[in-house]
Amino acid sequence: MIKSVIRYIKRFHTPLFVTIISMYALYIRIQHLYHHKLWCDELYYMKPLKGDFLSFLKAIPEMSFCSYLSGDLFIFYPFFRIFSDNKWGLSIPCIIATILGFYLLYLICRRYFKSIWGYLVTFTIVCFNATLIFHATEIRAYAFLPTAALATLYVLLKIVDSNFDLSTSKRVGAIIFFVLVIWFHVYGIVMFGSCLLFVLLTKYKENDFKVCLKNAFIFSSIVMFFAMPFWLYCVLGPNVGHAIGHASLKFDPFRYIPGPIINPIGFIKGIFCNLIGNKNLYFLLIGVFFPFFVPYKGRRDQISFLVLVVLLPIGLILLSAVMKNYWFLQRQFVWSIPLFALYLGWSWESLINYVNKNKWIKRDQ
Repeated sequence: MIKSVIRYIKRFHTPLFVTIISMYALYIRIQHLYHHKLWCDELYYMKPLKGDFLSFLKAIPEMSFCSYLSGDLFIFYPFFRIFSDNKWGLSIPCIIATILGFYLLYLICRRYFKSIWGYLVTFTIVCFNATLIFHATEIRAYAFLPTAALATLYVLLKIVDSNFDLSTSKRVGAIIFFVLVIWFHVYGIVMFGSCLLFVLLTKYKENDFKVCLKNAFIFSSIVMFFAMPFWLYCVLGPNVGHAIGHASLKFDPFRYIPGPIINPIGFIKGIFCNLIGNKNLYFLLIGVFFPFFVPYKGRRDQISFLVLVVLLPIGLILLSAVMKNYWFLQRQFVWSIPLFALYLGWSWESLINYVNKNKWIKRDQ
């Protein structure tokens, strides 16, 4: 009996580890919720939920920055009708999204990791990241964005495996999914675009790249055709409340994170330390540099991932904050945190495998 248990643990040690640390991460988030009181941002954000459905629809443009690109409000609405402003009832969809996010992250990790080391780094960062913990059960869109980003990447990775050559039913389903991602939040289009660029670049050196690129262009054009009119309407149209409330206000974008020109070191620390989110894990940031200096296999894909999926979206969010004279905050790129954790897990595991491989080569010689 004991031997069977030991064999089982050895065989399934990775999913067991992921399950245990994910359960502990969920416990930390629920513990945070227990001590958390709904604060002013959440209470303000919940105002549209208080009326009937027609009043709810009318209130959204007056209360939200990008009008109907507030998919989380549509998720919270039925829960608010049942639980009112009870934080436990309202956080149910947040908790479900968090659990789904853990699972999607595991599925993506399975694609790239060959040992437990990558999972250890990735899930440890996600488990203890302060920003993820705070927003995981917050009654805001930030509770859902990390899962939306992971889902976007996962689906695109599955589609690129088939060179975007899908059956009619799968094509329709994928188009609907990405349209909903783009409509869910103003950052949805950044998620879709950055992940699309990455998955295409991974196919660059393959013989069927031109076919994949052609199919991807057609697919993404259809997605944009359906998604962009409503997206543009929400971004440029009826955000009445915030347009009136903030037209005369100019916030310092770098009040909370130092500016990249005035204090470049402080800016870099502000970005990467928030991406790690726990000072005890800052040493893992060394892994950012591994693909640039260590000649192991797959480092080109890792660099592409870091630049396109992590840094490019953060750069676009920064640009938007500067143009709109709004604060540049870590919550705005909360959805990049699990992706960055994936990158660090990938780079650390690659280094460990590279070192171990060279040790065996030297022994054989």
